[in-house]
Amino acid sequence: MWVKLALKLFSREFQRGELSIIFAAIALAVLTVFSLSSVTERIGLNIEQKTSDFIAADRRLSSNHAISPEILEHGKALGLQTAKMIYFDSMLFANDELVLGSVKAVSNTYPLRGEVTLKDSLDGQPYEIRGAPEVGQLWLSEGLFYSLGLKVGDSVELGAGNFIVGKVLVSEPDAPFFSLAGNRRVLLNYEDIAATGAVQPGSRVFHRLLFAGEEQLLSEFYTWLKPQMKANQTWQGVKDRQSPLGDNLMRAERFLLLAGLFGIMLAAVAMAVSAKRYCERQYDPVAMMKTLGGSRSVIRNIFLLHLSLVTGFSILVGLLIGFVLQHIGADYLAKFMDAELPAAGFRPWLISIFIGIVCALMFSLKPLLDLFDIPPLRVLRRNLGDQLTLSRLHVGLSLVTIFLLMWMFSAQLVTTLILFGSTLLVIAVLFALSRLIFSAGRKLGLSPGSSWSLAIATLQKRANANAIQLISFALAIKLMLFLVVLKNDMISDWQMQVPEDAPNMFLINIAQDEVQPLTSFFEQHNITHEDFYPVFNARVDSINGEELERRVSQQEGEQEQKDENERRGVNREPNLTWLSQLPQGNEITEGEWFSNNTVDGRIEVSVFEGWKEQLDLELGDTVGFLVNEQRFEAVVTSFRSVDWGSLKPNFVMILSPNMAGQIPVTYFSAAKLEDKHTKAISSMLQQYPTISMIDIKSRLEQAQSIIAQVSLAIGFVLAIVLISGALVLVSQVQASLAERMQEVVILRTLGAKGKLIKLATLYEFLLLGAIAGLVAAIVSDIALLIIQQQLFDVAGKMHPYIWLLGPLSGAGFVSVIGYFMVAKTMRQNTQGLLRKIA
Repeated sequence: MWVKLALKLFSREFQRGELSIIFAAIALAVLTVFSLSSVTERIGLNIEQKTSDFIAADRRLSSNHAISPEILEHGKALGLQTAKMIYFDSMLFANDELVLGSVKAVSNTYPLRGEVTLKDSLDGQPYEIRGAPEVGQLWLSEGLFYSLGLKVGDSVELGAGNFIVGKVLVSEPDAPFFSLAGNRRVLLNYEDIAATGAVQPGSRVFHRLLFAGEEQLLSEFYTWLKPQMKANQTWQGVKDRQSPLGDNLMRAERFLLLAGLFGIMLAAVAMAVSAKRYCERQYDPVAMMKTLGGSRSVIRNIFLLHLSLVTGFSILVGLLIGFVLQHIGADYLAKFMDAELPAAGFRPWLISIFIGIVCALMFSLKPLLDLFDIPPLRVLRRNLGDQLTLSRLHVGLSLVTIFLLMWMFSAQLVTTLILFGSTLLVIAVLFALSRLIFSAGRKLGLSPGSSWSLAIATLQKRANANAIQLISFALAIKLMLFLVVLKNDMISDWQMQVPEDAPNMFLINIAQDEVQPLTSFFEQHNITHEDFYPVFNARVDSINGEELERRVSQQEGEQEQKDENERRGVNREPNLTWLSQLPQGNEITEGEWFSNNTVDGRIEVSVFEGWKEQLDLELGDTVGFLVNEQRFEAVVTSFRSVDWGSLKPNFVMILSPNMAGQIPVTYFSAAKLEDKHTKAISSMLQQYPTISMIDIKSRLEQAQSIIAQVSLAIGFVLAIVLISGALVLVSQVQASLAERMQEVVILRTLGAKGKLIKLATLYEFLLLGAIAGLVAAIVSDIALLIIQQQLFDVAGKMHPYIWLLGPLSGAGFVSVIGYFMVAKTMRQNTQGLLRKIA
């Protein structure tokens, strides 16, 4: 019996629009979460595929000794794609010339991700393929052609074997971003390793196994592999690489995660406000049903069925709209990315349905319980039950639900706490501020009959309701400001890391008598280049006379040992130089740059601040260096910050100019080449075959392409969040339409003109938006500072401009949306409004 009544009431209320708010809120929550989750997952999968090109696989196992064949076989048995690689150095001989080359032997399945770029001749057009050289052939980089006087088809000796030069090797997907091997790289078929005779017991050889496949299979394989790995073996993905690209990929994923959290927060706010408002609208019908004999259980069943029906229908509609939205968005992004985005998995569907159900249940539970407690006497005394509208339990339950949903979605407690804490701060500040401002409305002394006076009086009259509106507006504005500023900061930071004028070629091993001819060559061809820096390698041997630790290896395959009593050092010999002027992109953070007249001819050194803690250095310390068998000391006079991302020549340690002449050096420079310079630079390298060129142009283009894709993806996600924020504002204004109708009727009855009411309404939304925007801007800036430092590992900074942008955008955004939402109401005549109210 009650089911039939419930369905009849449901149909009537749905036709009247009584359920539209809660329906729209649940649908908003579902479509927001689904579209954000799907798009971000598809973009993330695409970015991971692209960035996997940098290691030619999804994962790789690296070792400095032979890897057990069982590992490769187990990977194949699981269904993973595999490839084998070995790195070693060996001499190449041809045309009476002898050159040391960096050899990479690969199996025929190489590369698993990305492609190798080749040319059929030095003057040929580059093209991309997958695969290894044929047995008996070599692919050589351009520098070896010049050094050995070769052309494609010639014979060359590598170690003990004779091989045919098959192709010109332009680039490999997993080539090191910066390598002293430069343009002396050799690609060899794995089956030809034995023919070279270069790999013998005790040889310095590096082994790698490449794996590609589904993430689940890779995780399962790593679970099996981990217990068997030696201490000197590493399991890597692109995110594990210590490079600007790996860092940027992690930052992009964290940003997309933040966007998803903001979408959930906005949808939850809309749902909480809508559920509360819907239940308030049912107070009178429930009181009437109880007066006519309806039991509490019947009323409970009726409204629980209503909630179930509207939840199921809204989740279905939300999923449908979200699917269409993410499909359109993904196609749009794929067009600009020039790539087909992988399909998303089941996670967006499951999490969207789950969040829709949780929102409907948790945000409606307490208002529904209050609804069942409405006394029948409310029919006669309309204010009975109003005290239930400000339930602290409902507020607390809503906040806990939002926190748990954010935590579940992000799986990062720190991130959730920062965002949730900043939201609570907005709520607290706005409650206090709204009380202060609205209670002072009557003391402003504005002239009777003015629109401003009426607007402030209206704000004061609905202080509690306006406080809730302020919080909703401020949260939407805060989240939008947050994403806009963070997006701009991230993209600006990425562009600084790979600037447009960044060098794309490095020249190393330049003799002193070759510096002037090279300078003239660059000037003649209008090639932008950096200075020529003297360079030498040195070991940091001691500090203040105390020797640094030396690592001592036992038998091959065993763990390294070190003397724990010695001071910690560094594991590499850095490139050092001497300069008279502080290089561009460097900034003194402590101490002073070299003086013109050094005391007693002592050598001074300026140290990269990242090595200050690593070596436990202080100003005035004496650092001992070892170059071959020659030792010298230098006094630390300053620490520097270094912009490594500029790709300009930079050094961890710079010595004072009086170091010149004491150590034999070669010179190092960088230049930005264009396609038109290719022939000229090739001729120059033929003329100076001892110079090595490191071409990173393709690597830069690949990195910049991925950054552009991430930026576009972030822009799309930001658009979704902005739309969600606008819908939250719409739902909040819509919830107050009934009360505003009553005010318009009363004001018209008292003789107020239409212009006065319209301006008062506009001013009311202007004030609400400006106040909400100001508080949102200040709190957002504080939260941004923390997020940038804790989540993105960058030096945070304040953004004073958003303190002005927040109030202006808030006032404009809220007033436009709010005014047009109530404009239809104000255009109706009094008789029509009375009918709607009734």
